[in-house]
Amino acid sequence: MDRSPLEQDRQPAFAGNVAGGLKPRLAWLALFWEAAWPALWPSVGVAGLFLSLALLDVLPSLGFALHLSALVLFLGVFLFLTVRNLRRLRLPEGRAALRRLETASGLGHRPLSGLQDTLGSNPKDPMAQALWQAHQARLARLVRSLRVGLPSPGLARLDIWGLRAALGLLLVIAVATGWRDADDRLLRAVTPSFAGAAPAGPPTVDAWINPPAYTGLPPLYLRKKTDTVSADPATPQGDQPTLSIPTGSKLLAQVHGGTGQPVLRIDGSQTPFESLDSSNHRLEAELTAGSTLRIEQEGTLLHEWRIAVVPDQAPIAAFHSDPAAGERAALKLDYEASDDYGLEKVTAIIRRTASIEPGAAIIGAATLELALVLPALSPKQARAVSYHDLTPHPWAGTPVQIELKAEDAIGQEGLSAPFLMVLPEREFTHPVARAIIEQRKRLTLDPAAREDIAEKLTDVAAAPQAYNEDKVVFLALKSAIARLYAGGEDIEAVQDLLWDTALRLEDGGVSLAERDLRDIQRRLQEALARNAPEEELERLMDELERAMDRFMEAMMEQMQQMAEQGIQPPTFDPSQMQQIDRQDLQRMMDQMREMMRSGARDKAQQMLSQLQQMMENMRAGMMPQQQNQQMQQQMQALQELQDLTRRQQQLLDETFRMQQQMQGNADRPSQRGQQPGMQGQQGPQQGDQNQQMGQEGRSGEADGRSRMTPERGAALQEALRRALGDLMRRMGEAGEIPRQLGQAERAMRDSSDALRGNQPGDAIPAETEALDQLRSGAQQMAEQMAQQMMAGQQPGQQGQDRPGQQGRRQGERDPFGRPYNNDGQFATGDVEVPEQSDLKRAREIFDELRRRSGDTSRPEYELDYIDRLLRRF
Repeated sequence: MDRSPLEQDRQPAFAGNVAGGLKPRLAWLALFWEAAWPALWPSVGVAGLFLSLALLDVLPSLGFALHLSALVLFLGVFLFLTVRNLRRLRLPEGRAALRRLETASGLGHRPLSGLQDTLGSNPKDPMAQALWQAHQARLARLVRSLRVGLPSPGLARLDIWGLRAALGLLLVIAVATGWRDADDRLLRAVTPSFAGAAPAGPPTVDAWINPPAYTGLPPLYLRKKTDTVSADPATPQGDQPTLSIPTGSKLLAQVHGGTGQPVLRIDGSQTPFESLDSSNHRLEAELTAGSTLRIEQEGTLLHEWRIAVVPDQAPIAAFHSDPAAGERAALKLDYEASDDYGLEKVTAIIRRTASIEPGAAIIGAATLELALVLPALSPKQARAVSYHDLTPHPWAGTPVQIELKAEDAIGQEGLSAPFLMVLPEREFTHPVARAIIEQRKRLTLDPAAREDIAEKLTDVAAAPQAYNEDKVVFLALKSAIARLYAGGEDIEAVQDLLWDTALRLEDGGVSLAERDLRDIQRRLQEALARNAPEEELERLMDELERAMDRFMEAMMEQMQQMAEQGIQPPTFDPSQMQQIDRQDLQRMMDQMREMMRSGARDKAQQMLSQLQQMMENMRAGMMPQQQNQQMQQQMQALQELQDLTRRQQQLLDETFRMQQQMQGNADRPSQRGQQPGMQGQQGPQQGDQNQQMGQEGRSGEADGRSRMTPERGAALQEALRRALGDLMRRMGEAGEIPRQLGQAERAMRDSSDALRGNQPGDAIPAETEALDQLRSGAQQMAEQMAQQMMAGQQPGQQGQDRPGQQGRRQGERDPFGRPYNNDGQFATGDVEVPEQSDLKRAREIFDELRRRSGDTSRPEYELDYIDRLLRRF
């Protein structure tokens, strides 16, 4: 019914905008979706199920009849559900859209139904007009706040079993499986094969080789184009690189598509694939021999690779230098070993022999095996020096044979050439300790003489004044004697008891503390080598610190005892010594902890070896009393020899002036500045001295006085010769006499004869020869003493440059691994303490390369580059 113009003016202006606006239309579409989706869901479910089966390539495997029946069934069910549900579908009305807006906006009393209302009363009534305008303002505010809301089809009420989630998961799996050749799979799903089987697609091959885990090599993906090649095996397939494969590698291959069962041919052998279904086949084989891998299917060559199966070679072990006694008689084993894929362990096998002559017979079947610490975890090349304190072992001081044995991950062994030597033993200076060790050694060489050994030990125990009436020593000796008389097989326990007793007599608790320190160092090295967990390393580091404290305290106590007994250790120039205090040791221990926590365990192991070497040198620097006395005697002999050299120089000066006076040639410059017959025999220093002597001679002649006569010169020369002979006799009793001193003694005799004959000119060459030989002998003695002193002190105490030591300073290092400068001071520039783990960072890079190598979606050139990196590193 048409409204009058007046009524149209009374209608709100926004009423038409709301009725035909966007929000009512969106509300209508939401209502339509809520009605259409439950109606279409059964049809969509049937279509999704068909799509999943098609992508999974299930329908072609059913055969022609079942495949065709399935297609008809799917199509019939889809059409039936679609037509039935669409007929039941009802379109929503416009009022329903307004009602949805009211419900979604939370409006009560259906206010939008009044959008078509008009002012029915007298429009000229001011009160009615005001109420109408207020009503319009209220409706305008409501229109601005209208919301459509999200559609809610309520499918959960219809699908109470949650089949839509299962269908979605199945569809995801199907898409992930068949997305590469989805078009071919969908085509096969809708076209049944009248031959009674699914049409076979082109065969694809995925093959890769997994090397044994101990090799550390990454899996090798065998890549090649998937196009089939000639069926004739004799047809060349182009130039292909030969793949080096470790023996024992696993070949994994999968063939998808094609017809028939694939086979693997390795040279002349043939292995069929395991068929998972009509189009999927799988094979796993171990490669131990062969030169060609071929995968064939129904006479068609799918892939071919040339391979070279590399056998696992046995490891190699050898002595880098001959085993020898290190500091304080520790056995020093300098070895090198190698293996193609990594060393598992290296051990030293020691057996007793009858002598150290080549071909000596082995005594007994007992062996002593020493585990040598590897510089890293399963290294391919190993070069290390290992110290082992075998002085407490009963075999110390006896002939032995030492062999190195290296093992790899599969148990293959490699032996070095045997080395014969006398096992290092400790030399005791205490007479009672020396006697106890002698009887302990007899127990090893002649176990049947235990009663005689017990009698010898009884004699030792019967003289308590010889061991300061130490009750512990007395009780230990009595216990050992009782065990020896009682018999039994506890000889090793008796030997251990005698060893501890001798150590107590020799140096108190230092040796026991040193033994504990060496034991914890060995355990920590083994833990680092086998990559022990961090908790175990922290516990071992705590034990190492405590053992280090006990060792330092025991050394301090021993030094105090030596001072109380008047035994002075060797003294060195403090200005040329590098001091290593307990703060340096603690700093070194802290650095080791940080290296372990950051993962740089190889560097921590190197620092532990340096710490062990430093402690060995510190201990060796505390020479026993007998060695100190010998060093003092050598120092005294050197001082006497230097005094003889000075007196011989004075005699030569006097003889030269006497010769000048007798010949009356005091004014000749050639004789004032240089002694006759000495060109080519004297160095710059002696030339300066001769020049000074010439000046003194000129001053003496100026006064007209002669301070020397031939008779007096001959007497002085003879006295010097007798003093030299006495010194040579005492040096011969203590050790070796430098041969230069014998030549000096003969030259002194010739000089004495010339002076007796009133021929000072003939005496000058002989005296010069004697002086040169004395100086040469003193230099040789100084070098020998310097070597002995450096053998008994730390590397850091070798700061003073002695004769012959300048050339060896370059390349030496202090206990912290720092090289020396030319002035003997530490150079700290090239010792790097890592702030983070280089090993961990390298492992992360290596794992990332392995991950990228297995990503077949990367370009071919990138995969080849990654493979080259993996083969290189």
